[in-house]
Amino acid sequence: MTSPSAATTSALIDSIRLRLHQKLKPLLDESSDCLPILQSTCQQILNHMGPQSNAVNLAQVISRDHGLTCKVLQVANSIAYSPQQTIVSVPHAVSWLGLDTVRSLVAAAHLVEQLQHWPVRQQEFRTLIAKSLVSATYASELGMAMGYPQPGQLFTGALLYSIGDLAIAYQDPDLFLALQAIAKNTKRPAECVLQETSLIGVPRLTLAQALAHMWKLPNDLVGLFGSPGEPPTGHWQSGFQTYRGIIVGSIRLVDVTTGPAQRTAIEEAKRTLLVGSGLPSGTFTDLMVRAMDRGRQLIRSMGLAIDSSEEAMPPSRAQPPTESIPHQPAGNEQPALIRTKPLETLQAFQDSLQAAKDLNSLLGTFVQALHRDAGFDRVGLALLNPSDSDLLVGRLAFGVNPLAPHLRSLSGSLSREHQFFLTILKRVDPLLVPNFSDQMAGTLKQDFLEVWKPISAIMAPLRVGARPIGLIYCDQATSNQPVLPQDYQAFQLFFAQTTLGLNRLAGIL
Repeated sequence: MTSPSAATTSALIDSIRLRLHQKLKPLLDESSDCLPILQSTCQQILNHMGPQSNAVNLAQVISRDHGLTCKVLQVANSIAYSPQQTIVSVPHAVSWLGLDTVRSLVAAAHLVEQLQHWPVRQQEFRTLIAKSLVSATYASELGMAMGYPQPGQLFTGALLYSIGDLAIAYQDPDLFLALQAIAKNTKRPAECVLQETSLIGVPRLTLAQALAHMWKLPNDLVGLFGSPGEPPTGHWQSGFQTYRGIIVGSIRLVDVTTGPAQRTAIEEAKRTLLVGSGLPSGTFTDLMVRAMDRGRQLIRSMGLAIDSSEEAMPPSRAQPPTESIPHQPAGNEQPALIRTKPLETLQAFQDSLQAAKDLNSLLGTFVQALHRDAGFDRVGLALLNPSDSDLLVGRLAFGVNPLAPHLRSLSGSLSREHQFFLTILKRVDPLLVPNFSDQMAGTLKQDFLEVWKPISAIMAPLRVGARPIGLIYCDQATSNQPVLPQDYQAFQLFFAQTTLGLNRLAGIL
């Protein structure tokens, strides 16, 4: 006797089989090449996200796969997760990241592995998977902030929401691209459904729902495909409304922030999530920045990339929007006042910090004081990109000429170019580097070595609370002098006051 679920599946498939585009009909056929690939992937993802999965089992799964081990350790050591130490073992990474995050990484890896089965149009598929991963990260972060009982369920739902698109892309890339164009160029959902039906015979989500039935995906995901249209407006009330609002809203936000959408569309997508979640505005803003950052680290670990508009996310309240710091070259013509007039110099510095109205002006005061009052020949400031903390951006330097190449050499990827800088950002206290030639080969960007020609220096992380926002570099290279312990002591005086000022302006103190 046919079970109700099997009867439902059969009825749904029969209802669309005759209408479905001829090139897509094999998707509903048990002999389709698409089924074993994507169905197996879905099952593996769900197994890892299920209750039978635990930290010990996941650590064993990861440790048996060298590539997956590298991915997990890369994410665990990224600044997005703010480690203050280097994580070298899989069990440590699992305990540090948390079970849901590691489950998400393993699930994402299974999906990315399937790219090898796509014969053509690899870039379109890679972008689709990357956007799904970022959307899933948004959904999970939003769920955790709201106290959602199963944030991993949100990650899985957002990740697998694109499974129908992937199936279409595998079966016929041209139809997939045509559907993408419809979604991009059609504003009204009803019109979008009409155009999709005209192109492939049924709405895109109806086909996805049929596939979800066939592959025995969770009922909540099947129900998600059966509720097309805009994310729910207003504050979410029911459990399913919250589930759908978070997933569909996160997908919509990532779509508009990674495409040519107008600012109004981006703001409306954010407002839908803000109102629906009921989170305080400040909490929501910080969450959006953190989610984009962590999403970027996730897709980067998978070898993927996503093109994002410059206005994708606002800067966090706890991080400076770096563009307003002035770039001022300066000559070190004054003596080191910290040695000749220590009390007066520190008091004047503290007064300047108190007068700073934002983090940018406070950091500018700090850099200038190190050069002018602490007696360092060269000082450089680099800040992390708020929505992608793997990217360091050189922002300000004193005592260097020309300025532009010195700032460029401080910029770059922490994971690929500035591994030594990454270790600095994980510290809490400043570091005196006696000799840069002692650093391991490949941990310093070659451009930085050629432009700055560092001998010895003091480097320190800049933190707001526990979160790194950038780093400071200072040396005595212009006068060909090594940095001495007394220089370190002078630096500490300015550094301690600056740290207090950063946290005061961020509202932490």
